[in-house]
Amino acid sequence: MEKHKGSNAKNKWLVFTSMPIQMGLTIYLCYRLGDWLDGRYGVEGGWWMKGLTMLGVIASMYQFIRQVNYLNKNE
Repeated sequence: MEKHKGSNAKNKWLVFTSMPIQMGLTIYLCYRLGDWLDGRYGVEGGWWMKGLTMLGVIASMYQFIRQVNYLNKNE
């Protein structure tokens, strides 16, 4: 039983340390896609970049909250 608890703690630690990487990668990829679309279609003001970056922030926050709720539910 004790070994299972230690393994569970390590799993939570791994999930929580990987979350910032997942969030950053999601936001960065949305930013790059928006930047590419702005350049491709010649949009003034960078609206694709701004909009998709915000979408990336919202998506990464949703994913973060979903993972935390899942970990708390299975505690």
